[in-house]
Amino acid sequence: MASSPLSVSGHEYVSDPIFSLSGSHTSVFTPPATVHDPVDSAPLPAVRLLQTSTPCKRKAVSIPLSLELDRGHTGSAKRHHCSAKHVAPLIASELVQATHCSATFPEDFLLRDSWDLHVPEADFLLAAITRSLPPADRVRYHLDTGQYTCRPPAYTNAIYPEWFCRLANAIHNANNPTLAAVHSTWKCTKDTAPNVVGEHQSKGSQPFTQLARYAEQVFIAQPFRTAVLGIITSCSGPQLRFWRFDRAGAIGSMEFDYQSTSSQLRTIVRCLYAIPLLPPEGAGFHVSSIFTNHLPPENRFPLNDSHPWKMRMSPSTLYEGEALMKRLLFIAPGIVTRGTRVWRGTLGGTSVAIKYSWRSSTRPPEESLYQLAASHNVIGLATLVAYDTYEDIATNVRFDHALVSSPLVDRHIKSHNRHLTRIILTPAGRAISGENLSPLQVAQGLFAGLVGHASLYFDGGILHRDVSPHNIIYTNKPQVAVHQWILGGTREADVVGGTMMHLYGALIDLDYAIELGSTEGRASAAADRAGTYPFIAMGVLGNGEIHRYRHDLESFLYVLLWVCCYPVTPAPNPKNSNIMDHIWPPSHPLKTWIFEDEQAVIAHKGIYIVYDEEVFEGLLGRFRAGFEGFKAVARQWRMTLWGIEGSWRCAIDPARKRGVGGEGTDGMEPASGEKRYWLLHNEVRMGVIDREAFCEARDALRGLVEALAPPGEGVLRN
Repeated sequence: MASSPLSVSGHEYVSDPIFSLSGSHTSVFTPPATVHDPVDSAPLPAVRLLQTSTPCKRKAVSIPLSLELDRGHTGSAKRHHCSAKHVAPLIASELVQATHCSATFPEDFLLRDSWDLHVPEADFLLAAITRSLPPADRVRYHLDTGQYTCRPPAYTNAIYPEWFCRLANAIHNANNPTLAAVHSTWKCTKDTAPNVVGEHQSKGSQPFTQLARYAEQVFIAQPFRTAVLGIITSCSGPQLRFWRFDRAGAIGSMEFDYQSTSSQLRTIVRCLYAIPLLPPEGAGFHVSSIFTNHLPPENRFPLNDSHPWKMRMSPSTLYEGEALMKRLLFIAPGIVTRGTRVWRGTLGGTSVAIKYSWRSSTRPPEESLYQLAASHNVIGLATLVAYDTYEDIATNVRFDHALVSSPLVDRHIKSHNRHLTRIILTPAGRAISGENLSPLQVAQGLFAGLVGHASLYFDGGILHRDVSPHNIIYTNKPQVAVHQWILGGTREADVVGGTMMHLYGALIDLDYAIELGSTEGRASAAADRAGTYPFIAMGVLGNGEIHRYRHDLESFLYVLLWVCCYPVTPAPNPKNSNIMDHIWPPSHPLKTWIFEDEQAVIAHKGIYIVYDEEVFEGLLGRFRAGFEGFKAVARQWRMTLWGIEGSWRCAIDPARKRGVGGEGTDGMEPASGEKRYWLLHNEVRMGVIDREAFCEARDALRGLVEALAPPGEGVLRN
């Protein structure tokens, strides 16, 4: 199987098996899961565990994999190194304070009465498997004690995983299984389409972290997973533990001892029998919004993205019938995350973007912000077509498990509950980080994103808070926009109501946007740091400043630098290494922004972007061929953000802590006659308010678009 960003084929995990360290994992269903289209996803920055929100830590998953590894040319050792070094710490930090063990795990998640699984009595199953397994597998009945015993021949990586699969299959086949279960097989494999993942503990290993990594791979590879079941087996005795991962964390069973029926062998046998028979909600699949009747018996769950999916449209939308998801555009890895997945599709003959994600119950719905923006005639923003809400974790994924758990668990799920949502947007475009976009297309898309962000803020009263290359799209078909001042006045394009312009793109993704002045907006702004890690403004990333307009404008500069540098084209004759090669590595100029911790990133940006103009020029020297015209825009935006009036130098003007909105004394003018040393809440740099700074940035970028466009084909149209 050819390597792709999200297909984990066998050669990629030779040293990281999913069931054992000998190179295998447990799988109930094992058809291959391959993503045929390149998908934007990547290893994550190893940030320190702080009291910060998930957005800051996990939104770095939007960095394209090609920036870290050459797509299609990934060596297994290199990929494993990146996974172990950068992904595992992030997964571990996600699950801190998001895991607990339950004494009722089997009854809650595997043997629920409401599922009517018809699980036979354990003694019946044990009698059958003692006849079917060879004596060497050591599952026996003892007449003298009336007990069954189960003692693996060895607990080594070479022997135990295969033994476990033989045992599970013997249990599975002990009672003439149904047609749906006939095609289910436990086996040691390296597929990325398992129903269950497992880890056999080895000396010195961290089995839970390893199991969580495998669960994350399943979430990535399978489009509609709501939960992933896992098993950890001991290397020192007949013990195992079940785990169930979802978007709010992980729930584990107590440790089971399966050496005899005098211990917990009966429970284990019944659980292993039940697993292949679980209904979609029990196995951890969302199926209510998609058609699955075309799936074959051996693959009755949506295990991969290898073919288009048809969606059901709810009666609440303006469209009836079906929508088609044609091409996967984006996947966000992680476990305790939104798990965003975006397709390009069609609905009623219209090309649309279809987005599934797990929205936090504590945040306002994304669709409500799109509706609010539309009511204020915001331009340059994607248009909401339809939206639906499906499962929530507490009720539909954990089956109200918290109601019988401890008060601590109950509080956790209430504060971390998520709802699976689907929104459909138009137009469907390409992220400005797309490798095949021309410099003009990138400039046009970036201009549309800058304008859309300003209109969202100044017209709609909404702050985006997550400016990144994947949240700005380019569209081949322009959208006509009219505005009194945001587009800038020109004699050629003045119309009634303002200036008319064709925008070749739009701003998207309002997951972390906040409505200014709302109770939810103030609470969200104070509680977390939202944004995509490499593009978060310095003041937000580490200095405790509440997010405001100037921080998003700073993110636009980082986005411009990023799309101009990537994808990197290797130099045919690399020169000897110099100081710039250490600061801006030729193979990965902005690597520091991905993989270093917050303080290192802040220092790197502050010193080399703001204070040292010569080093900043060194970064501009890394721009791709054809992107030379962006250098002037980058220089102007740098001055817009940090320029000192009357000087060519730049400096960081501090904002007062919590300095937004003029609450209390924060962000206020000093007493008469005193000199002010901090920014006001509506300033980008000292003495320059948000609107003025936007106009500076807009005019610089518009000049570039007009310079790149063929004669007579600029941005502005009559």
